[in-house]
Amino acid sequence: MKVDKTNFRHWLLLARFGLNIAIAILLRPFVSDRKADCKLIVLYGHKLSGNLLAIYRHLRIHSDGIHPVFLTMDTVYHDRLDAAGELSCLAVSPACIRLLAHAEAVISDHGLHALQPMLSLSNLKFFDVWHGIPFKGFDSADFRVQHHYDETWVSSPLMADLYINRFGFDKRQVVITGYARTDSLIRPEEAPEVIQRRLGLESTQGQKLVLFAPTWKQDAHNRSLFPFGADAGDFLGSLVAVCRRHGALLLFRAHLNASNPALLSDEGVISLPFADYPDTEAVLQISNVLICDWSSIAFDYLLLDRPTLFLDVEPPFRKGFSLGPEYRFGPVVKSLPELLGQLERSLADLAGYQAEFGSRYAEIRKQVYGNYADGHSGERCVERLRSMLATGEFSQ
Repeated sequence: MKVDKTNFRHWLLLARFGLNIAIAILLRPFVSDRKADCKLIVLYGHKLSGNLLAIYRHLRIHSDGIHPVFLTMDTVYHDRLDAAGELSCLAVSPACIRLLAHAEAVISDHGLHALQPMLSLSNLKFFDVWHGIPFKGFDSADFRVQHHYDETWVSSPLMADLYINRFGFDKRQVVITGYARTDSLIRPEEAPEVIQRRLGLESTQGQKLVLFAPTWKQDAHNRSLFPFGADAGDFLGSLVAVCRRHGALLLFRAHLNASNPALLSDEGVISLPFADYPDTEAVLQISNVLICDWSSIAFDYLLLDRPTLFLDVEPPFRKGFSLGPEYRFGPVVKSLPELLGQLERSLADLAGYQAEFGSRYAEIRKQVYGNYADGHSGERCVERLRSMLATGEFSQ
């Protein structure tokens, strides 16, 4: 659940969650069965998505003896997960007390909210998997909470170096596992048509899909989702016109933190907001072309070797870059006409696009993922979890 600090109801939820946590902390010394054969693992984030979802799926299918439960403050989302047969616990319910009293570890991908006191007041193990490989600039202040975790799992030696030398982590905390969320891109377990049915997009089967996924305003408060001074109607309408000439449809996916504009009435545009479609990798798997700006979604899509068009707009980052503009691996377009031209080419001449940019894709992929984009990152994360739960010590 994304906490809105201006929403009084969210503060009440946090207070109730905090009370459950306080009770769980008091109970933990008296719980005797935490070392039982079935170990409880708490997954915590805005949604059961990304790296959390990939690890959760791997644990449910392949890992006997570890029982993953997604913890959420969102009652509606909890009910939805429960109806789908997923293992979920509502943070404001009494069941949360039992879960946190018996759990062995917490894996998170954003932060901890009310869970933070358990870092210092319990013997829980904490692991961070983060939620994207960033263009956005971070420094050590952005990871004050994660500095107290047992480990953080990253995608490559390049990212390990960033975490240690720029983000302020102890080198013993940083473990290279690869990004579990990318396994489904490298070794897909579902055909595109199956994914489209699962997402409720049966009507799009047989058509090319162009995904427009801009980042949110970040630190630039007046920033528009739509580039080059165009309003939403003109920008999206121009993309739709190109798509129609090639029998394609336009998908629009606003960032988690951005309001989803109520402007997509055109039948050539399908809105896929994160709140309703949290499985980003599934959306990427069915997309034939990506249009983005500075969103970390580009580094996931990189693994599909499909056309990616970067908008040459001002980066909205107050602290500069983690991975700079040199890591954009496709054409960087400076105007709407140039974007439309590149989109025409991408839809009509995929072989030409790949011939021009294929070596650049391979170069950036090697830097960002090293040898860890092999479809086995989830497995490495789970093995690391097992090792830490068994020994309780760093073993690098």
